[in-house]
Amino acid sequence: MNTIHVAGGVGVADTAMASYDAALADANLHNYNLVAVSSVVPAEATVVAVEEAPDLGPAGNRLTV
Repeated sequence: MNTIHVAGGVGVADTAMASYDAALADANLHNYNLVAVSSVVPAEATVVAVEEAPDLGPAGNRLTV
């Protein structure tokens, strides 16, 4: 069974892009290659809200969002 972790972050900066980057860092989701997927959650998946994303491996890995 797969677990889907849902995390959010807040970022404030001089530009929209810098704010976005800061929000990703706040949620521990920075330095990854974000890949958009459909919004359909598989029936067998468990969805867990977390304060910060768990260890996602080395920087540069693909992260589905």
